[in-house]
Parts: sequence; C-alpha cells; structure tokens
Amino acid sequence: MTSSLRLTNGIRGFVVALIAGAMFVAMAPSAQAADEPASLAVTYAKQAADLRASAEKHLAIAKMHEGGAGPSKMQHESIAKHCEAIAKNLQAAAAESDKLAETYRGLAQGK
Repeated sequence: MTSSLRLTNGIRGFVVALIAGAMFVAMAPSAQAADEPASLAVTYAKQAADLRASAEKHLAIAKMHEGGAGPSKMQHESIAKHCEAIAKNLQAAAAESDKLAETYRGLAQGK
C-alpha cells in the first residue's frame, strides 16, 4: 500500500469517525426535547439539511479540483476523490437523519 493511499484511508477513517461523533453529539436530545417527538423530528430534519449542505460544499470543492484549480503541483485527482468520498458519507448520514425525523414525526402523530 502506498503512503498516499494509507494517508487517504487514514483521512477517510478520521472523517467518518468525526461525522459519527458529530452525529452522536447532535442526536443527544436536550432535556426539553427528550419527551417531545415533534421536537426531535425537527432536530433531525435540520441535521439532515446541515449534512446535505456540507456534502454540497465538498462536491463543489471536488469539482474545483477536477478542473485543476490551485497550484499545478497539487494532487487534484486525489483531493477530488477525497471530497467526493466525504460527500457520499455526509449524504448517507443525511438519509439516516431523515429516517429518524420521519420516525419521530410518526411518533408525534401517535402512529
């Protein structure tokens, strides 16, 4: 395994752990919302929107590097792939947050 591939895998693992940690902190219900499914539904829907916005930023950076932006010595392809992988993980996390929001909306409606 080349050192750049190990670095990329290491960064990917770090980013996934960072996203998971952020989700865990964001998902921890406040004392007020703990018994309020409607509040939790709103929280998770906002979290999904924030994750999607971050994914879009990473996709924009990937496109920028695919176009060769920055110094010619940069490893544009590697950076683009890295950003695309992060965007994919963020989109998956957003989908999970959407599912949680839907579940809590159902609970709030007594379903």
